[in-house]
Amino acid sequence: MWSAGCILGELIIGKPIFPGTSTLNQIEKVIRAIGHPTKQDIEAVNSTLAQTLLESMRKTTFTGFKEYQGKCSKEAIDLLKKLLTFNPNKRIAVNEALQHP
Repeated sequence: MWSAGCILGELIIGKPIFPGTSTLNQIEKVIRAIGHPTKQDIEAVNSTLAQTLLESMRKTTFTGFKEYQGKCSKEAIDLLKKLLTFNPNKRIAVNEALQHP
């Protein structure tokens, strides 16, 4: 579902949504867009590398999906946010995504 969100975002703005120059840089871009995950969300990913990187990372400025405003419907932005939810256990499921307006 995360990958579908990345593809949807790219279709909307016409370029990759998280073009990082390194793993850390890419994670910073993700966090800027979706916000810093909670400790519970980080643990849900079940990745020692992700946990280490996120816990050592400085807080970044949250920008959300401002560049998408005016390029698509509010429903598309809502679906994008639900697809790009950090915690996989809280992310929209396939059947829900297919029913999304």
